[in-house]
Amino acid sequence: MSEQTDPGRGEPAIDPSIWRGMTQRRLSRRQLLGSAGAGAGAFGLGAILAACGVKGNVPASKPSANGVGSPSWWARQKLHHVVNFANWPYYIDVLNGKHLTLEHFTALTGITVNYTEPISDNDPFFAKIRPSLEAKQYTGYDIIVMTNNAPPLGYLIEYGWLTPLDQSAMTNFYKYASPLVKNPSWDRGNKYTMAWQSGWTAIGYNSSVIKDPGTSVGILFDKKYAGRVGMMSDPQELGSVGLLAIGVEPATSTESDWARAAKKLQQQKSEGIVRAYYDQSYIDHLKNGDIVVSQAWSGDIFQADLNSKYRDLRLLMPDEGGMFWTDNMCIPMYAQNPRDAMTLMDYWYQPQIEAVVEYYNDYVCPVPGAKQVLLHPSGWAATALKEMKPEIGLPTSVTADSPLVFPTPEYMRLSRAYYQYKSQEELTAWNNLFVPITQGA
Repeated sequence: MSEQTDPGRGEPAIDPSIWRGMTQRRLSRRQLLGSAGAGAGAFGLGAILAACGVKGNVPASKPSANGVGSPSWWARQKLHHVVNFANWPYYIDVLNGKHLTLEHFTALTGITVNYTEPISDNDPFFAKIRPSLEAKQYTGYDIIVMTNNAPPLGYLIEYGWLTPLDQSAMTNFYKYASPLVKNPSWDRGNKYTMAWQSGWTAIGYNSSVIKDPGTSVGILFDKKYAGRVGMMSDPQELGSVGLLAIGVEPATSTESDWARAAKKLQQQKSEGIVRAYYDQSYIDHLKNGDIVVSQAWSGDIFQADLNSKYRDLRLLMPDEGGMFWTDNMCIPMYAQNPRDAMTLMDYWYQPQIEAVVEYYNDYVCPVPGAKQVLLHPSGWAATALKEMKPEIGLPTSVTADSPLVFPTPEYMRLSRAYYQYKSQEELTAWNNLFVPITQGA
């Protein structure tokens, strides 16, 4: 991909973030999710838990919080000057093995951050920490990062295994956070979560073959591309695009809607339109020409190690919308350093701090104000960005100008939320409809 169309004007424009992909080879966050989690998604969380020796049943009752997370409880919490942060790999600014933002945080607050990267997929990580949570013990982490469209985050909330956040300590969040991550459908009122980074599942296509892709998700169901369409094997992604195709908002869909979406997807398969149902490997097949259009993760399109050979790959954000996913910071129940965790979580919501993170990450930024910092660096951020520039190799305006990092109003309008499962039974019902479609193909 070398260009992208602004859906508001239909004008091609160079996506600046592409150039960074040409100069640096970095494993994308979504690449990790796709490769590590493809099998997990197909069978649901229960299979993962069983494989790990953990019973998948909902606890008979939520643990007694004893006021944990209440204003009076938070008022009693003190700084311990240490916080243990569990994140995904390749997901924070790095320069010569250092995280400039974390060093800055420690200098400001005196809080030491033990930053680790143990999360390569939501389900196995949840299975790893669940025994501690069931035993009402510390997981070893004060902050974890979980994805909104994966069942574990819903389970953590449903089971009472997340600490309600101190709303009074979210000053930066409420001042600077994007509307896309305030009061989200998966956590009304941001009771338990604050966004880390986000992205979209939209449509990737080869513009040398498809001269006029149109503006609809219907391109994935067009018989003229029979045998050259890629769909995702992840049942959450597959089912969601099926719902968009029948004109239903996934977030507010019903089981009867799911059945209609499954019928639409089954017809697409029966007509020979789909070449295959892919995990992360779809991007390779899109590059080598096996397929000419596919469901695609925005990060794969502009963070892939592209060169002139693949300049025809482009991203389409259809009129029906793109599925907007978010990785969320949250505090597990029984965390030992909750006050330190709250301090760090709100720290990220300063525009100067997020500007440095985004210059490295190039995902959807949760702080719109960071764009101006990248365009006109000042203060600590100016020093940090200048130090990082030789490694990144591009002006900071490159990140600032990308609509895939700082969404246009049109992109925000087209962002769609995933359905949030209310029970294991709903998750099973979803998988029973959409997993069989991907099998035998």
